[in-house]
Amino acid sequence: MVRAVRTTLPPTASPRSSGPVTTSGPVPPSEPAELLDTLAAARRAGFLGPGALEPHIRHALGFADALGVLTEAAPAKALDLGSGGGLPGLVLAARWPEVELLLLEAGERRAAFLVDAVASLGFGDRVRVLRERAEVAGHRAGLRGGFDVVVARSFGAPAVTAECAAPFLRVGGALVTSGPPDVARHAERWPAEGLSRLGLGRARQWTAGFTYELAVQLERCPERFPRRIGVPAKRLLF
Repeated sequence: MVRAVRTTLPPTASPRSSGPVTTSGPVPPSEPAELLDTLAAARRAGFLGPGALEPHIRHALGFADALGVLTEAAPAKALDLGSGGGLPGLVLAARWPEVELLLLEAGERRAAFLVDAVASLGFGDRVRVLRERAEVAGHRAGLRGGFDVVVARSFGAPAVTAECAAPFLRVGGALVTSGPPDVARHAERWPAEGLSRLGLGRARQWTAGFTYELAVQLERCPERFPRRIGVPAKRLLF
């Protein structure tokens, strides 16, 4: 169990740019003790890999900084797609103290852990956990088209992530994902034509110690997406 305290991480720079940006990356807070306790508990439960926790925090903070390329404002409503052990969702909840954040997780054990973590970290009603498949939740009234940003860390292949994320985004909202720093295959992995089928604009990369992909929802995602459970991964859109 994690201790029932509130934690707020100090802000890091959020650079804006008209193109891909490379920086040295955000510096993690020196003593986010309660959040480290939570992530350590997630690691003990097998929800995070082995190794130091600080790189996980740097990686999670990078999602906020990548979003800063598009806008200086923190989102009002955000969704963490496949939140797992709480990354990047729990870190972003601390970074954005006013955000309404939904942690979407299909796994029973992980969802139960997240419910406990949200309560223990004192995030109250502004951070909620929903145990459901993205293919189902993406068609729910009140969720579809209701978010300013969707973040996804290791959710799946680009086509799967895009198809499951786009339905949640309002027009003008942003998808921020993290993946391998394969600049040479960027256009192949995130093709403009494939993204446009979901109403998403061309993806762009942002690098700050880790590599992130950003895409803006230019128009409403067609109602037929996401397809039924399992189909996005079995029949890739691109």
